Amino acid sequence: MAKPGVNISFENGNIGTVATSPDGICVIVSSAVANGSFALGKAYTVYSLEEAETLGIIPTVAGNYELHKTIKEFYAEAGNGSELWLYGVAKTKTLDELVTVSREVLTASNRRIRFVVLKYAPSVAETVTTGGLRQGFPATLAAAQAIAEEFTVEKTQPVVFIIEAYNFTGVVADLVGFTDTTFNRVAVLIGDTEKRTGITASKGAAVGVLAGRIASNQVHINVGRVRDGALKPLEFYIVDTPVEQANIDAIYDKGFITPTTHTGKSGYFFVDDMLATEVSDDYHFLTRRRVIDKAYVLANQALTDFILDTVPLTNEGKIQAAYAKALEAEVERVIVQQMTSKGELSADVTIANDTGVECIIDVTNNIAQDSTIKGRIRVRPHGYGRFLQFTIGFNTGQ
Repeated sequence: MAKPGVNISFENGNIGTVATSPDGICVIVSSAVANGSFALGKAYTVYSLEEAETLGIIPTVAGNYELHKTIKEFYAEAGNGSELWLYGVAKTKTLDELVTVSREVLTASNRRIRFVVLKYAPSVAETVTTGGLRQGFPATLAAAQAIAEEFTVEKTQPVVFIIEAYNFTGVVADLVGFTDTTFNRVAVLIGDTEKRTGITASKGAAVGVLAGRIASNQVHINVGRVRDGALKPLEFYIVDTPVEQANIDAIYDKGFITPTTHTGKSGYFFVDDMLATEVSDDYHFLTRRRVIDKAYVLANQALTDFILDTVPLTNEGKIQAAYAKALEAEVERVIVQQMTSKGELSADVTIANDTGVECIIDVTNNIAQDSTIKGRIRVRPHGYGRFLQFTIGFNTGQ
């Protein structure tokens, strides 16, 4: 017999092809070298690059260069004061082992962490590739997805992994892409702020930049929104090729997040916020994922207050309408207060009292028999102007 509790399952297929949650708190799980102030296998929390440097995380090529670079780029985007967790793993560990040990820091965070950012810098660089990336990369994504789903369902801690497209060959045709995958809690980034043939021989991606932009945004804001301004780095490369010379459209079509440029705008922007899943998935985009995850956490918080509450029944053993309405109103109130009022859901201003949130209790279920209150919660996301199509011509007054 299961203990009393709340169970909310995610719906999919509704959109078609096209206390308050932490929202954007990240942990960097990184290959690293220990020192007197920084131990491996231990969780640390910092609020600035300077705090990380007091732990002895400094940019020495043979030490923690990659981790320091990732933290530095994170704070350049997110700003000082942003909560960031750090978890070092021996450089002898594989990328798959970094995924596995993320369970430890996720548990230690007591549900605070929402994003696991992997920075892979092994002591011996990998050279074998399959499908344009490090060998076994699809299995790595599957393992990350499994852990994210585990913490989401069992801990009410929605998690998304940000993984660098390690060892990308630079040949877009080699990439398999994600048209047939279902990793809707994993984002894969291609593109770094350093060249592959540089002193540090980067084989990964600038995951700190992406994480910093996520941490600084509300859940409904796309990391590629142009109005938020260009990314802080002044240089971005796809292997050794400057981003502006790379075939970004082809990389985008494969489902990877990557930096891009826009005509008439200086600097770099993220092309979009896709996750590693098929386009028909409701949660193909990170903004959709973050919005539904926040609503999920808030709904759980609201419904938990009703566990083992006394439920007034009709003579047929069904929930009385007045109680059902009160429960619906409470769930909607919490989500409206924490999301709609902050602009994170789309309320239809043409409809009186519309909030973008709807909770409906099933009043036909016989609660006297199964002690189960059933219902459905739906929230309305924002739309995003991915394609702007206009015509232009002369106005001659005719």
